[in-house]
Amino acid sequence: MPSESMEPTIKKGASLSARRTSDYTPRLGDIVVFRTPEGWSNTTAGDERVGRVIGLPESTVKCCDTRGRLELNGKALDEPYLALPSASHVTFDVQVPRGRLWIMNDNRHVSRDSRAYRDAPDGGTIGIADVTGVVDAPAR
Repeated sequence: MPSESMEPTIKKGASLSARRTSDYTPRLGDIVVFRTPEGWSNTTAGDERVGRVIGLPESTVKCCDTRGRLELNGKALDEPYLALPSASHVTFDVQVPRGRLWIMNDNRHVSRDSRAYRDAPDGGTIGIADVTGVVDAPAR
């Protein structure tokens, strides 16, 4: 893991174990390896990154409710893996397109995830086809 973006779940410098996939079926909360989409500023398209699936296709992700929690389709998400409350320092309300995912990291106050690329062509989402692996568990 090259950065602290997924702490405390995955520590910077940790080795990851991931199941490679060419036919990924998205699940909320999965930690995935994905190819960076075209149009994400200050990144190289195709480079692999790690993030957590927060928004599934055709869902609505919103930040935040009165207690600082993300809402998925109008219901608060329980996110015990977060490094710090609240769920995001950036407010947003996103409808995830069909075939795409909204990705966020666990250390949200230092990471650049879907929220940072909302002005990109696909609104910060990634294609399901861009997921190359699912992280089984952080290696110890």
